[in-house]
Amino acid sequence: MDLLCERCYAPVDPDSDRFYRLAHLYGADHDGTVHWRNAVVHTVPCAAAGSAHDPHDRAA
Repeated sequence: MDLLCERCYAPVDPDSDRFYRLAHLYGADHDGTVHWRNAVVHTVPCAAAGSAHDPHDRAA
């Protein structure tokens, strides 16, 4: 399964990258079944997709 960072949309390599695995509640059925949407984000700061901001630039 290919993993993409939810914040910057860059690929996440589970063997070499440090990342958090997140689970968002997607919905629930009347019978009590819960549906989850899974996502990952890098543990190091990364710029939001489409932004020109570098999270490592402290002058900004």
